[in-house]
Amino acid sequence: MANFRNTYFFAKGQSYPEFKDMTKDELKSLLGGKGYGLYLMTCELDLRCPAVLNLPTFHSHNLENGNLKASLVEEIRTGLRQMEENTGKKFGDAANPLLVSARSGAKFSMPGMMDTILNIGLNDNIVNTLAVGDKARFWLDSYRRLLQMYGDVVEQIKDEQGEDPFEHCLDSFKKEMNAKNDLELGVDALKELINRYKAIYAKYGNNFPQDPIEQVVHSAEAVFRSWNNDRAVFTRRQEGISDDLGTAVNIQEMVFGNKNERCATGVFFTRDKSTGIKSEDHLDGTVLFQAQGEDVVAGIRNSLPLEALRDHSEQVFRDIYEEMKSTGSRLEKTLKNMQDTEFTIEEKDGTPLLYWLQIRDGKRSAKAESVIAVAMQREGIVTKEQAVLMVNPERFEELLFPQIEPKHRKEAVLMTKGSAASPGAVSGKVVFTQDEALDLAGKGEDVILVTVMTSQEDVRGMKASRGILTSTGTKVSHAAIMATAWGIPAVVGASEILINKKERTFNAGDFTVKCGDVITINGATGEVFQGKVPTTIPTELEESAQQILDWSAEIKAMDVRANAEAAETQPAYNNGARGIGLFRTEHMFLGDRLPYIQAVLFGNDAAASAKALEKIYEFSKDDFKHSMKVMSGHGVTIRLLDAPLHEFFPHGSDLEKEENPMLGHRSVRMAITNPEIPRAQIKAILEAARELRAEGFDPKPEIEVPLVIIPREALEIKKVACEVATEIHAASGSWVPYAFGIMVETPAAALSGKAMVEALSTPVPGFAKEAHPVHGFASFGTNDLTQTTLAISRDDADKFLPHYVEHNFFDRHPFMSIHPMVERLVRTFVEEARSVDPGFETFICGEHGGDVYTIERLHLIGLTGISMSPGKVYRSIIKAAQSQIKSPRK
Repeated sequence: MANFRNTYFFAKGQSYPEFKDMTKDELKSLLGGKGYGLYLMTCELDLRCPAVLNLPTFHSHNLENGNLKASLVEEIRTGLRQMEENTGKKFGDAANPLLVSARSGAKFSMPGMMDTILNIGLNDNIVNTLAVGDKARFWLDSYRRLLQMYGDVVEQIKDEQGEDPFEHCLDSFKKEMNAKNDLELGVDALKELINRYKAIYAKYGNNFPQDPIEQVVHSAEAVFRSWNNDRAVFTRRQEGISDDLGTAVNIQEMVFGNKNERCATGVFFTRDKSTGIKSEDHLDGTVLFQAQGEDVVAGIRNSLPLEALRDHSEQVFRDIYEEMKSTGSRLEKTLKNMQDTEFTIEEKDGTPLLYWLQIRDGKRSAKAESVIAVAMQREGIVTKEQAVLMVNPERFEELLFPQIEPKHRKEAVLMTKGSAASPGAVSGKVVFTQDEALDLAGKGEDVILVTVMTSQEDVRGMKASRGILTSTGTKVSHAAIMATAWGIPAVVGASEILINKKERTFNAGDFTVKCGDVITINGATGEVFQGKVPTTIPTELEESAQQILDWSAEIKAMDVRANAEAAETQPAYNNGARGIGLFRTEHMFLGDRLPYIQAVLFGNDAAASAKALEKIYEFSKDDFKHSMKVMSGHGVTIRLLDAPLHEFFPHGSDLEKEENPMLGHRSVRMAITNPEIPRAQIKAILEAARELRAEGFDPKPEIEVPLVIIPREALEIKKVACEVATEIHAASGSWVPYAFGIMVETPAAALSGKAMVEALSTPVPGFAKEAHPVHGFASFGTNDLTQTTLAISRDDADKFLPHYVEHNFFDRHPFMSIHPMVERLVRTFVEEARSVDPGFETFICGEHGGDVYTIERLHLIGLTGISMSPGKVYRSIIKAAQSQIKSPRK
């Protein structure tokens, strides 16, 4: 901070040479987004803006018991004197007072999350002096606004119910005066309202300060403190914004849109925020005459479209419309993004003038993001790389999920809300059990499974359902993970829901829903609606969205695959996945296939077991063949049987369940003790590939051994693969090329990168070269790797992990974004592996592979590829490209 000033004054004629060597990102970190915009408009672009004194972001963390340091207060006094000289007004002067606002402004925009105070500097003396004649209403209205905002934001006055007493007073007073809105309150009414506001201060033991400097100081302190209010903290958690950034405070000269009917305030978007279209004859935004900014935001009066300026009877307002239009284009070319602006029109010396109060990169719909990015590239404003960076990867996939259109959303009856777990909107009949789901779905009915929580035992019912709704859980609970993997819309943690299994009903507030009643859930928003709400399903990406995807596919350095079984392979390919990073073979044994694996694992009849094994081989080969055919030319990683033994127990079995099945007889251990199972699976994989090669396809099978902890385990199963490859060659005369690798899911494996690569590349004695894998690979199963590294059960994490994240024990949820220690293990393995074989392929196949934070970290480590559920392929392609743009690999 030694290199930075404690305050910066921005007005026409001011310059800051030290800013020339700073990037836009660095300036926004220092000045905040709003401060940077004001600096740019005022000092660089010479636009008409009110003068501003910027208190940089680092002061957010330097308050002393919530108060500004005395040295900073003195610099604020100096800055205000500079503002007086610039404006010709004087702070506290009853004849020509300088009034200011105190506005927040963090690096990243969080509209409405922090606080603003307007009209600072007014007091009884100034108002009594100036509130005369035709200007009386303006000054009284400005004063009552200050009293209200200062009491709410600075003094934080609340009534006995914890509500804002000023807002309640205003609403009651308007009813008493029979006024539809604030504008209908006359001079005498405003005087009475001011007196009532002062009475509120007195009632709760507060005094409104008459000293303008005291008002400024306390307002600035309150705005700094608002960085840590509940709204702002929640928003930062949702959007992944660091608490360390802080907010700046901008003390800005007031210009008045509420002075008279020739003054106004409003917002202007340089392109349509919903469609992304930039129209030549229409500007997106609103204007409200004789009003201040909060009137627009609060919707106190109905704003007018900006065409009210274009079509105004006075030429001066038509000129302002054209000025807005040309300035918008100029701002876009400078900032290389669509802009959201706030403006005020104030009459000075008989002429209305346009003032720019702030600019920021505009919030926009998921659809508009791609439209704006591609249009700006075609207009020569941005490069294709910059266009890709303009798109939010996490929102991109919304473009093809079933959606509730805004007009239907307005008409729908909202019953409750939970956490958005798996996107998409869907309607269906309510069922409460797996059997009910299977029964109705079997009859062709759309059903929504409503339950307290789901478990592995519910998977058949879950997969049969069109949607899933739970009253408990989070985005990493079983329901959320499986629904995401299968592309089923889901809402979890809808805590208002009370399920009565006996009556087969659930209550949500005043609503009672019976089994068979229709509801609609929106897994993108967490909303639960009564009855059927119409939805639309886009059939393909719009042209601009497809262009972004195509550019991203060209740019990215990492392969993007999907976690998918046979049924999901084609949808995954359609979404842009090129290859399968995880084919879970245990999912093949759901439903009517379960008895076959049970016969092999638990049967006492050798003949029946052999027959079941042959059946497993047959349907496995069919499934593998389908997936490799769809992904012809791309790798298909097939994981050998992985699930814990107890998940295959017959219903009502008295077999003894392991004490800790996730660390028990499963995965590679089951393969070694039951070698007939991996042998049948490997045979199915290689035979499927052989048949496809004969049909002219280019299958690339990759056999993966799960939960390996020591190299010998991998060698043991590689020997089986060589045996099977040799047998197929003997029978058919054909060698089948295949890759062979391990799944890294434990610290033991992660710390053995060198030894594992050596084992994978070591020939098995007694077998021809062609029987061996063409190459080895490793894939990080970060779901289990996180569990084994942190000693946290993912299935039980809901009990405490949200608390850990909320209270900053963890910066991010470790089952959603990679934990630093897990990342360190991944990096260690990759570095060791590449020291042996510089071209050794490494992948990730846990759900972390679809997390945008994790993707960037994995790009920096140098992974070959990433894999995730089909529904997250779009975001992953785009984020992989963005990572390459920001940090190009050599």
